[in-house]
Amino acid sequence: MSSDRKVAANRRNAQKSTGPRTLSGKAIASMNALKHGLCTRKPLIPGENEADFARFSEDWVSELKPSGPHQQLLAEQIIMAAWQLRRVPLLEAGLLTHYMNKDGGHPFAMAPEAYQQLSRLDRHQAALQRTLDRAMKELQELQAEQGVDEQNEPTGEEIETGQPFNALSPTTPCRNTVPGPDRLAG
Repeated sequence: MSSDRKVAANRRNAQKSTGPRTLSGKAIASMNALKHGLCTRKPLIPGENEADFARFSEDWVSELKPSGPHQQLLAEQIIMAAWQLRRVPLLEAGLLTHYMNKDGGHPFAMAPEAYQQLSRLDRHQAALQRTLDRAMKELQELQAEQGVDEQNEPTGEEIETGQPFNALSPTTPCRNTVPGPDRLAG
C-alpha cells in the first residue's frame, strides 16, 4: 500500500509530464508504436505517397463498383487490406537484408529472432489476406443479390418511358465515390 506522501508526490510528478502539446508533437507521438504498418488504421505510413494511394483506391473502386453504404464499407476494407498487403514484400526484404548483413550473409545463419519476426510477418499477411478474401466474397454476394433484384424490378425511367434504362447514358449519375485517405483513416 502506498503512503499518502508517495501518492501526493506521484500526482505532482504526473502534472509535469503531460505528453506532447503541439500538433506536430502529437503526430510524431502517434507513430511511436508503429513497427510495420500492417495493423494500422491509417492508410498511409511515413514514406508512402498520398497520390499513389488515391490512384490505388480509384483503380479498386472502378473495379469493384460498390453501390450503397454496405458495399462501400466492404470496398474500403478490401482497399485497406490490399494496400497493406503491398507492404509485405518490402518488409520481408528489409528484414532479410538487415539480418543477413548482421548475422553473416546467409539466411540459415540468421539469429532466431529474425525467424520470429518473419513468422509474425507471415501471420499478419495471412490475416490481411483473409480479410481481403472475406470482404471480396461478401461484396460479390451482395452485388449478385442486387443484380437479381434490379433485373426483376423496373426503374422509374422504364415505368415513365416504357424503354429499358440505359446505364451507359451520359446523363446517368455516378454513384461510386473514391474513398480518400482521410475517409479511410478511421
